[in-house]
Amino acid sequence: MNYVSHLDTPLLRLSAQDRFDLRAATQGVHIFGGIGSGKTTGSGAALAAAYLRAGMGGLVLTAKPDEVERWLDYAKAHGRANSVILFGERGGGFNFLDYELARQGEDGVGSVIECLMRVLEAARNASTNSRPGESFWEDTTRQLLRNTIPVLHAATGTVRIPDIIRYVGAAPTTQAQLREPDWQSRSFLFQSLVAARTHPLRPISQADLTKTAAYWHDEYSQLDPKTRGNIAISLSTALDRFNRGRLHRAFADTTSLVPELTFHGALVIMDMPALSWNDDGIIGQQLFKYMWQRAVLARNGLAQKHRDRPVFLWADEAQYFQNSYDADYQSTCRSARACTVYLTQSLPSYYARMGGENAKARADMLLANFVTKVFHNNADPETNRWAADTIGRSLQRRANYSEGRSSGVSLGMNSGESSNWGSNSGYGSSVDGQGRHTYSSNSGSSSGSGANYGRNLGRNNGESLSAGFSETMDYEIEPATFSRHLRTGGPANGGAVTGVWFSAGKTFAGSGRNYLHATFKQ
Repeated sequence: MNYVSHLDTPLLRLSAQDRFDLRAATQGVHIFGGIGSGKTTGSGAALAAAYLRAGMGGLVLTAKPDEVERWLDYAKAHGRANSVILFGERGGGFNFLDYELARQGEDGVGSVIECLMRVLEAARNASTNSRPGESFWEDTTRQLLRNTIPVLHAATGTVRIPDIIRYVGAAPTTQAQLREPDWQSRSFLFQSLVAARTHPLRPISQADLTKTAAYWHDEYSQLDPKTRGNIAISLSTALDRFNRGRLHRAFADTTSLVPELTFHGALVIMDMPALSWNDDGIIGQQLFKYMWQRAVLARNGLAQKHRDRPVFLWADEAQYFQNSYDADYQSTCRSARACTVYLTQSLPSYYARMGGENAKARADMLLANFVTKVFHNNADPETNRWAADTIGRSLQRRANYSEGRSSGVSLGMNSGESSNWGSNSGYGSSVDGQGRHTYSSNSGSSSGSGANYGRNLGRNNGESLSAGFSETMDYEIEPATFSRHLRTGGPANGGAVTGVWFSAGKTFAGSGRNYLHATFKQ
């Protein structure tokens, strides 16, 4: 079918002025949302429809059993039913060891070792248990495989999981054992070393054989018995899953599909949901995902017809399927026209699955490689704070307002009384013109009293009003917004799911910011 290839091709309309295009799709999308937030049926469904309409090939990982049916419905609704390949419960086979040797040729032995290391990592991730000194176990296991795979390839002409288990199980436990004729006659390891030296079916240098013999004689046999036993048991336990049952049928038998089919429009749906196949489903899907990622990054070395069509990787409940290769892949897959969409509920879901002291740092490194992030309703405060920090802070104007009223009443009364009393008297004489004396006298008195009374009454009222604003650096979107104001779809919301669509380095026309409030119909 036809497909889009120009990077500026619009894939999804986000607002009247904004589009999500193929260029942005190749930079990765990560969707967050709590239980019932509408992340799968909202932005997830919108992106799935856009990618299918664009003619992309894709790999879909599944955690829940109903996801397989959902994607079958998506494919039918958008004219892609004929593109579907189910891998797992209803068929399909991919012998990854034969595939890697055929793809890499005689130099593919090292790649086989790395594939097996991913199997071991997936087995550890499935159990969610991590051991202290993890790097020691990885290094010793990788060293063990380096001294196993080349010998088996030379001695038998191929590499098979039962042979790996048998070979490691026949390893010497002491230096003296290597010289015992009885052990030599029974040990598959010893017999393989002899066959690789005397009658090799595949090329191997004598120098490499000498180093391998020295490893088993001088290093492996001298390990502490408990350490040696743990290494062998960890390897054989993880690989034994591929020795029988459904993982054997899917990954160690015949091959009916390869990752490169997606380069031509195939939609590979992993029909081994993690919640029904349990650890087998997680290990199997992580293995095929890793092989697909390797093929995608190598596609630019192929002819133009094999690398022009965009492809996508889809993982809902992505915490089940992440591994240490994801960050490297996500940082380089853009040039291969590869689009990734991961969905998960919260940051702690990653931390719990990754485990170990560096779980947060590894999760942050992975998420930093997704340029677009979509945040739906979420009850997890850590994820909401991280979302707010991711979107960023800016100079925010905060208004302030105050209003006051006052009133008072005064009441008083006064009274007073006064009185006065007094008397005066006087005597005088004088001589008139005739020389006669005259005499005079006077006397008097006075009295009085008074009183005064008074009363006063008073009342006062007052009002005050002030308003203003202050500026401070604060969140563009407060963390609480992601738990309070985003709609979750369903009848109560008219089937509308809202989310905050963030894209680093972009300014949306509809908001003038690096984020946009987007609405999706279920």
